[in-house]
Amino acid sequence: MNKYTLSLSTLCLSLIIMVHSPRIHGQDAGLALLDISPTAFGLGLNESGSIKAQGAANMYQNPSLLMSTNRSSVSLGYTQWIAETSNLFGGYHKLKEQSAFAFSFYSSGIQDFEQRDNPGPSNGVFSVQYLSISAGYARTMKGIHLGASLHYLSEEIYPYRSNGYAVNFGASTSFAKDRIHIGSAIRNLGQMEELDIQATPLPKAWISGVSIGLLEWDPPKNPELPLFIQTYIDFVYPMGDNALVDDNDNSIIPTDAFLTIGLDILIAETLQLTTGYRSGETARPLSFGLGIEFNDFAFNYALVPFETGFGTVHSVGLRYFFP
Repeated sequence: MNKYTLSLSTLCLSLIIMVHSPRIHGQDAGLALLDISPTAFGLGLNESGSIKAQGAANMYQNPSLLMSTNRSSVSLGYTQWIAETSNLFGGYHKLKEQSAFAFSFYSSGIQDFEQRDNPGPSNGVFSVQYLSISAGYARTMKGIHLGASLHYLSEEIYPYRSNGYAVNFGASTSFAKDRIHIGSAIRNLGQMEELDIQATPLPKAWISGVSIGLLEWDPPKNPELPLFIQTYIDFVYPMGDNALVDDNDNSIIPTDAFLTIGLDILIAETLQLTTGYRSGETARPLSFGLGIEFNDFAFNYALVPFETGFGTVHSVGLRYFFP
């Protein structure tokens, strides 16, 4: 390895750490793609909806929720993350009588980094890319949903590339006439190959969540405009090699557990307003979302402002439902 190659590698890794570090991203570590909701709906709740049915996207939080819906769906999502990072998601979810399966792809990339040997004109540009190709399966057994998902992972930071895998396991159920849903999952068990010098750690975590239907109201004078309010509370406990690095002395700081709390307001079964709060040391404590559901289609938009001056995240998503 020559001096230029080593220098370029260090630069690339530094850029990725800068863009996806926990201090900027908010409690995320390792392959951050796996820790960012692929849907605008999830981002609108600040990723507190780990117990909310979201079709193929549930493979990234709690795959047992593939059973927590009465319709199959196809999902598409695009997110403009900070530092000009673009995330793209597509998923297919098919529900059967006692089981469900899903497939998806989820990518993240930063384009047009200039490469130079010396000060002056660049020699060209290179990109940084992450990719997850996933499959999941869930089944209902005695009223409890059980699910698992497998993710093939790839990361490419010119001129280096590595592959790996992650596995998620989850369980969920509901009671009180489906007004209360609870679930728990272990996320991102697996490993990556070495990328030049060392392997990128995965954001392993244990997550448990509850959703509660707070209010269901049909106005007496306008029964065609029902109001439904639901809240989501998630407890996230990072595991394994997830940790922060102190910028002053390079010492390791354990990553603390944190809570996310979301509120979902559905008006006339058509207009959806969401917001979310994330506790702990994070640059994005709040998020906001807007959704429109019409017949077999749902459109969602999310806005996530960062407090550290890195900008605002915008995300859009489209979901088509079918039997």
